[in-house]
Amino acid sequence: MKHYKKLFLPLIFFILLIVSTLFIGVSLSWFTSQEEYNYTGQMGFVDVDLEAFFVDEFGQPTEAIEVEITPGVFKKGVYRINITSNTQEYFIEDLRVNIIVKSNIDTYFRVEIYEQLTFIYTNSNDEVIEMAVPYEEGVDLNYNTVNWYDNRIFDNYIYYTEKVTRISQSENLVIPLIDSYFQDQNFDTRSPGYSLQMAFSVEAVQAEGGPENNWDLVSPPWGGAW
Repeated sequence: MKHYKKLFLPLIFFILLIVSTLFIGVSLSWFTSQEEYNYTGQMGFVDVDLEAFFVDEFGQPTEAIEVEITPGVFKKGVYRINITSNTQEYFIEDLRVNIIVKSNIDTYFRVEIYEQLTFIYTNSNDEVIEMAVPYEEGVDLNYNTVNWYDNRIFDNYIYYTEKVTRISQSENLVIPLIDSYFQDQNFDTRSPGYSLQMAFSVEAVQAEGGPENNWDLVSPPWGGAW
């Protein structure tokens, strides 16, 4: 009986070793396959940009230029708008602004607009001086109203009220914010030396939970639900 037990116990250990090896092999194969699946899967992303440009009388676009502080040094994302002459480039009536949606998941976005009236002159030392001019009323621009909600009186933002995504992997969605000036109106030009500086900030979040968690907005400013 003692000799039988000595032979039987190694046999049990051998069987358990084979079973354990098979189990580890199957588990390793499953986890390896799972990891490879997660790595190759495409993740959703939110990506919204803004482009500012001007159009000539034929509708041909000219890219907006950033404000130059000193030669070769610019205010990033701040554009100089001509408000003194309707015969010169970059005149305010010719300003156009588009939103470029590149997101591949449902996205909400909002735009904050900064305006600063400035006066530029040359002092007695032949130095160019730029002076900010305080003013209470903003410059009127023909912001689009289709699917846009202007909430600037409360939080300084203009909201796009619809969830959006790009058209396809190779084509972005373009949404106009400013696509014309007021019909049958002309801008009341300022005296030489004045200009308008404008900047735009775009905030985009995923539609699912984004406005609530990133903007602290339980419901949309225009009412209803997200």
